[in-house]
Amino acid sequence: MKTLTRMKKVCCFNRFVLLAITLSMVTSFTACSSDDDSDIPVYSLKDVDGNYSGTMLTESTPVSPLANAEEGEELAGAGVTAEVKDNQIMIKKLPVNDLIKSIVGEENAGAIIKNLGDINYNIPYTPTFDESKSNILLQLKPEPLDIKYTEPIQVREEGQEPAENLITVTIEAEKNGVYTYDGKKLAFVIKATGVKVGDVNFPNFPVTTFTFSMVKK
Repeated sequence: MKTLTRMKKVCCFNRFVLLAITLSMVTSFTACSSDDDSDIPVYSLKDVDGNYSGTMLTESTPVSPLANAEEGEELAGAGVTAEVKDNQIMIKKLPVNDLIKSIVGEENAGAIIKNLGDINYNIPYTPTFDESKSNILLQLKPEPLDIKYTEPIQVREEGQEPAENLITVTIEAEKNGVYTYDGKKLAFVIKATGVKVGDVNFPNFPVTTFTFSMVKK
């Protein structure tokens, strides 16, 4: 009887040890899995969303800051800010001074620029990952840029009431914009390829390139 009781105790002890070892292995495996999962980055096309600040460089014929820059010279460009959300790049207070000068000339540009309000411009895009998933590519789909302005006094006839005119600028994008995870940088280029003043095509308009380089705040 004592032998049977002893055997039962040994059997129960072995079962307890086996259960404890099993639980220990499960706990260790779960912890390791959690540690491994936390090291795997989770990517989303929404990672590009956010607020940005940086610069916009304007180039047009014959003015070409990049071509005329000295070796090693850092070009400042105009300061810009943008918000990216809902698959749109929303540029706030787009600098258009150089663009206005190229359309109406230096003489009339000052008065028009002085009376312009803030020019905000939205660029729709379709996002995709590159093969390495280290960048998000933005297929830009720019729409025309509308600029309303009031004719300066210099070009009005005597007694003529100020008229509000509309400049419509055709905008194109030849390449994808790029959001880089390293540094959270956003870069893209758009071009003004044509202009209408009212319903009239503006002749001899020089293609103007706007190069944006921004960092997420």
